[in-house]
This record gives sequence, C-alpha cells and structure tokens, in this order.
Amino acid sequence: MLAAIFHLLSGYVEFQVHGDGARLFTVAAKRGFNLWGFCRREGLAVARVRPGVYKKMRALCRRCGVRTRLVQKRGAPFQLRRLQKRKSLLVGAVAGAALYVFLSGFVWGVSITGAQNVTPREITQAARNCGVYVGGPRKGFTPKNASGSILTQLPRLSWASVNTNGCFVEIAVKEGAQAPALEEKGVLSNIVAGREGRVVEIQARQGRPEVSLGDTVTQDQLLIAGLYQEAPDPYGIQPPELYQRAGAARGKVVAETYREFTVQVGASRTEHIESGRETAQWLEIFGLRIPLGLWSKPQGPVRTYQESSWLTLLGVQMPLGLRRQVTVFLTEEERPLTKKEQKTAALLKLREAQRTALPPGGSVKEEKLEYVFADGMCILHARSRCLEDIGVERVISVE
Repeated sequence: MLAAIFHLLSGYVEFQVHGDGARLFTVAAKRGFNLWGFCRREGLAVARVRPGVYKKMRALCRRCGVRTRLVQKRGAPFQLRRLQKRKSLLVGAVAGAALYVFLSGFVWGVSITGAQNVTPREITQAARNCGVYVGGPRKGFTPKNASGSILTQLPRLSWASVNTNGCFVEIAVKEGAQAPALEEKGVLSNIVAGREGRVVEIQARQGRPEVSLGDTVTQDQLLIAGLYQEAPDPYGIQPPELYQRAGAARGKVVAETYREFTVQVGASRTEHIESGRETAQWLEIFGLRIPLGLWSKPQGPVRTYQESSWLTLLGVQMPLGLRRQVTVFLTEEERPLTKKEQKTAALLKLREAQRTALPPGGSVKEEKLEYVFADGMCILHARSRCLEDIGVERVISVE
C-alpha cells in the first residue's frame, strides 16, 4: 500500500515491449533499473518504471534489439503538468474553495419552533436585533448571548434556545403562562349583579353562592358572598361553633340578559381611491440592501406593501433576493351609499358596539333587527338577548 502511494506521488510510466522482453528486463535488472508491475497483455510484455529511468533505457533497448511504446502516464507530476496548461481550471478550483469558505461564514437559514401566541415575526425581529438573520455573519453572535437577548426583548417567553447546525440556525422558544394578578390580603368583597338577568351558570371559586340556576336577579343583587356565616342544618346536630368566612369572593355568574342597541349610518361615506403608484426595488445580499434606483418619501395618505423573490437552490432559500415595495397613493372622495350598503355598514357598526358593550366571553344569543331610513340616515335598532357574566366585585369597607 505504501509503495503504491509512493509511486502515485512520484509518478511512473507503463510501457510495452515489442521483441524479447525477458532479455530487456534481465539486462535492466543487472544495470540497477527498478522495474515492477510485470505482466503480459495481448502477447506483449508490460512493465512499469519511473519516468527518468525510462529515458535511460533507450540505449539498453537498442542493445537488446527491442522497441518500447508508452501505454500510460500516471501520478501527481503528470496531473500537475496538465493543470499548468489549464490555468483557468486551477484558478477556478482555488476561487471555488475560497468562495465556499467565505459563504460558510454566513447564516443561510433561520427556523422557529414552539411559537404560539408570540408571532414568528416578533421572534424574527428580536433575533435580527442580536445578529441572527439570513445573511448575517456567523461570528457576529454566540448562541448563549442570542437566546438571552431574545428573552429580554420578549418577556412573554419563558425559555429560548438558539442552536446552530452548520450555516443554519434554529430558534426554539417556550411561552410562559401569564402570572396571575397579586391579590391584596385582607380585602373583603362580594360579587353582585351588574345588571338584571336570568342565571344560567354559577362558578364560585371562593365564597358562597347566594342565587340558584334559573333565578331572575336584579341589578346590585348579591350573587356570591365573601363574608358569611355557616347556616346550620335545622334537622341535624347543631355544631358548637358556626363557621365564619371573611375574605374576597371569586367566581362568575353567567346570565341571560336583555340589551338594546341603536346605531346610525350616514347617506355617504369617505373612501380612499387609488390615484397612482410608485415602485422601489433593492437587491438584498446577505442582509445588505443595495437600492436599484432613487425614490422620495411619499406624502399624504398612502398604502404600501412589499414583495420579495429569493433565489432557491436544491430546495434551500439562498440569502440573495430581490425586494420590491409598492406605494399606492390615495385620494379621498365622498361617495353616496345605496340602501343595501347602508344596511351592511349599520350592521357592522352594530357588531362593533356589541363587542364593546359585552364583557369578555359574552355573546348574543338572539336578536331582532329593525332598520329605519329617515333624512338620508339609516338607523338600526337591535333588541338582543345575550349571555354574559354579570358578576361585579364590590369591596366591603370595614371601619
């Protein structure tokens, strides 16, 4: 094995002998010429020898009356000689190796896992602020510092890890549960009805319910008591001391309520009409943006959106692409509305009023709508039956 490696590094030639090959090999061995790889091919003797020795064998061939012919040249010296004739190939190989080393120093892809409520866009922006982005230098950040910086920028995350796999970066995050609000100790409170309604659900986490399912309650009626005394069973054994509780009432009481909403919409609406467009383009290479033209900052009401196209190689997005930002110029125009459009606008306004009026989790169970057109206005009156939490905490002051 070592001999074969030595011959490949130093180079050798393989030749055929036309004539008495045995005599030539014998005389060459006596002269100290090192030959190897003896064999017969197509009836001719074949051997291998170093290039310098092959030149010295010419006189020996004439003496033995034989003729030799080169079959092949092998080894590093012959390969290097071929490359010297093809300098562009050698330069291309060196340039390719240098380009590979240069490009391996940048981030080629960023992936995010574990994001739920926190959007990937927020995590991407936080990572970009600490140097983790497609096209960013790999030496510009350390995974430990980057993960700490992301946690600092996004307090909603309880854990973040930045892992590198070659030129690709994976950001794994975990969102923490929202810390409950601190409850003030020593506070006495009850839960009372914020409006009248019929009780359909009771959840008393702390305190004693004072109403039952199906009861009709009025505004300010006690629903869950935080300060109460145990009511003993009149038919059982009477305890020596009654249990007393003094604390904050916690829970919710869902009731079916009745609400009325009234909204109105005018006969016309101001709309923004497109009056022109302007396009700005730039080339992005490894995070560096190169503008492809000159443009000014738009004035007045505008709407902008961006488009991007990235170079993809073997299914992998390259940090090389073209970005385009389109600016749409808008002008305000007053447009009259048809009755159908007025009804649609009034219904949308009603839904917004209902979302504002109802507490979180509340919904409209049934409603009756009435449209009235007067003086060019569309007036919508809604009578709604709603399901909502009517419980309101009321602190008991102790003096």
